[in-house]
Amino acid sequence: MTSRFGLVVDWLAYYAGRDGERLAAVDLASGRRYSYAQFNDRATRLATGLRDRHAVRKGDRVGLLARNSTDHFELMFACWKLGAIFMPLNWRLSPAELGGVLADSTPRLLFVDADFVPLAAGAAAPIVQRAGVAADCGYEALIRDHPPAVTMAGVDLDDPNTLLYTSGTTGEQKGVVGTHLNSMTNVLQSAAAGVVGSDTVCLTFAPLFHTAGLNSFAMPLFHFGGTLYVMQNWDAAAALGYLRDPALGITHTLGVPFHLATMAALPAFAEARFPALRLIGVGGAPANRKLIDTWAAKGIPLSQSYGMTEVFGLGFQPPAAARENPAAAGKALMYLEVQIGDEQGRELPLGERGEIQVRGPGVTPGYWNRPDLTAAAQVNGWFRTGDAGYMDPDRTMYVVDRVKDMFISGGENVYPIEVEHVISKVPGVAMVAVVGVPDERWGEVGRAFVVRAPGATVADDGVLAACRAALAGYKVPKSVAFVDALPISVQGKVLKRVLRAAALAGVQS
Repeated sequence: MTSRFGLVVDWLAYYAGRDGERLAAVDLASGRRYSYAQFNDRATRLATGLRDRHAVRKGDRVGLLARNSTDHFELMFACWKLGAIFMPLNWRLSPAELGGVLADSTPRLLFVDADFVPLAAGAAAPIVQRAGVAADCGYEALIRDHPPAVTMAGVDLDDPNTLLYTSGTTGEQKGVVGTHLNSMTNVLQSAAAGVVGSDTVCLTFAPLFHTAGLNSFAMPLFHFGGTLYVMQNWDAAAALGYLRDPALGITHTLGVPFHLATMAALPAFAEARFPALRLIGVGGAPANRKLIDTWAAKGIPLSQSYGMTEVFGLGFQPPAAARENPAAAGKALMYLEVQIGDEQGRELPLGERGEIQVRGPGVTPGYWNRPDLTAAAQVNGWFRTGDAGYMDPDRTMYVVDRVKDMFISGGENVYPIEVEHVISKVPGVAMVAVVGVPDERWGEVGRAFVVRAPGATVADDGVLAACRAALAGYKVPKSVAFVDALPISVQGKVLKRVLRAAALAGVQS
């Protein structure tokens, strides 16, 4: 039953009526700039076109297969005005993988960039081409040819509003359902943790088919009337330039350690100044002290954040705490309860390692068309994150590793992230990832994949010596492979399943 307190507010319409000339969004690739009044007008016209030309109704899925642009948010808000479900799609998928997603989600309509039309060729849904500023493309025609006639009505907080497909660490695509209640929870607790307000100016470069790009700072920013700058693709030099530009006045951004390390390695970083930048959120993997100190020397705090598609925000480290204790993932955000639990969902004592489990209004109601996965992710009323961790006496969370990345060597649990922290401090190591591989004697042993810094001559004996000095013997990798680069996902995360496959195929150091 819908109560008047459960109705969803149209954020764009609110600011269009209250302060319509305020800058809402800038598309950096095309140069398009929209005030809140313009952005709301376009989104409302698009919603009218979706309804009148394509019969999109409440609960229908509307897909978008496109590189980053302000159109992602425009289409998202258009869907929300109708009570439809916005579904940004990963353009890095193979045709077979994308076909599986589309077969599972059965969208009413697909918006597709011109160069991705072949990728979506097998789609059953009608395809509308999107081509940026081209006035003759189907996307712009919908906006041009329809009046702003839609008014958000009858949409409740429990109604689904997004569908994000994620493969996690397994490679299996599954649709994570998001609701308006999930979004509102994320908005409130992320804004409180990251100090987001009407004066926030955010640069986003993470892919917008991923929860970090779509939700982190961007979603709270629109709720509080800030300004969003959108990069089409990740480019370290361009991102560094935008963060430095006083005319843009970027106050917030978010990336994974890979993004921040890549920017810091650029020659231009040495002289860079950041006149407006207040906070960089870092997630996806822990940032090591070297990276935190590198940015801190520029006066820029890095704040560790911890989340996932199913529960966007779990923990956040304020800047001072992040520098003091870079290994921590922070404390639970405002509207979530977090425990370290066992397989039966029973809370473990502080300091003991187990699975990080969570409950609250920010947790997904489940996986699209997969009641089996939804049930498997629940235990004793808690959502199972699949991450292993522990809490200290202050109830600060520490993520030890993915439960599935852990391996057992000689009967002892080994969490690769602990080993990676040690190796990352070895002079000459630029990047490292550790995976477990089969071993006749020990069951499994570690194999470290290392990328050398330019000009470095670090060898495997130096890496292993550092491990022996800092770690228990069973945690020390048995072998080291030096590689030119690690396999990185479009989200900036290391693809460990690719490394495991390489190790099993007999990659030699």
